[in-house]
Amino acid sequence: MTGGAGGKGPVRVWLGRLVKLIAGLFVAVHLYAAALIFLPVPGTILMVQRAAGGETIRRNLTPLEDMSPHLVSAVIAAEDTRFCGHHGIDPEAIEKAIDEYQRGKKARGASTITQQTAKNVFFWNGGGAPRKAGDMWMATFIDYAWGKRRVMEVYLNVAEWGDGIFGAEAAAQARFGKSAAVLTEREAALLAAVLPSPNRWRVDPPGPYVSSRAGTLQARMRVVRNQGLDACVFGDKRPAPLPPVKGAPAPPPPEVMPDLPPEPAPLPEEAGPEPQVGRDDPLNDVLDAADESFSRPVPEVTEEPEPLTLPEDAPDLPSAPEMQAPDEPSGPVDLRPREDIASDPEPAADDPPL
Repeated sequence: MTGGAGGKGPVRVWLGRLVKLIAGLFVAVHLYAAALIFLPVPGTILMVQRAAGGETIRRNLTPLEDMSPHLVSAVIAAEDTRFCGHHGIDPEAIEKAIDEYQRGKKARGASTITQQTAKNVFFWNGGGAPRKAGDMWMATFIDYAWGKRRVMEVYLNVAEWGDGIFGAEAAAQARFGKSAAVLTEREAALLAAVLPSPNRWRVDPPGPYVSSRAGTLQARMRVVRNQGLDACVFGDKRPAPLPPVKGAPAPPPPEVMPDLPPEPAPLPEEAGPEPQVGRDDPLNDVLDAADESFSRPVPEVTEEPEPLTLPEDAPDLPSAPEMQAPDEPSGPVDLRPREDIASDPEPAADDPPL
């Protein structure tokens, strides 16, 4: 017997199952995140997507102490200058992004390094607002559970650098042929410069925009290092402040974080077909007449042409003058007609020979 006052309808049954599924996923994700405090990240959904698309995945897991301090300063300068000051999400950056969007400007990214780490490890690209909400929640969780140093370490091991390259060590080996531990300030700035769009911008060799962005990042890296904006990552082992660029004046205190150059405008779309001439244009008549004349078939010749006959009173054509071979075996040949040669006067006796 089905139904009844105490029976459950099919909608309530499926709704209960859905709630249990979501609760189970919620618990599983958080248990997985807790395990990653000590365990290396085995992989990400984006790596699986790239591999399914035919790319060869290159990745070398590397602890943070085996990476150049320049790289940490570079990604903070490029992606999240308040990394040490927020708890996973940056309300100030979100407010600025909303304000610029309302004013009709191009929407800026407000994701922190922690949010990007949460997206790479637990989620996928796309997904809209629901995935964004998941990023924010998991960013808050791992910021508390992992700590800043572990978040930075995981980020630098799962970030994408294009061509199937994931992680700073694989990127350093592929782009510069060296370990991430010995990256220079400029090389670290170049790697951080392409992070927003690693499959669009290149490091080897860098284009004008990437070079300009890397130069600005080098100036921002000095501000990050000198003002201690990376202290939460290094702790007591914080590296020494970076010296100013040779030949450049020292920035006045307090140092100001320079703005990154705006992204270049997208390439213009391919030009469409040329506009057609209007039907009322007199040029159409000329073009139509030309098309008609060229498309008209050429008449076939069915009869042989008649031989050419000259009139009776036409003078005879002069025959070709006969040429006389020279008696001498060598020397110039006189090509004049014989009658012209015969009419030449005899040279005088006292004339010198030629």
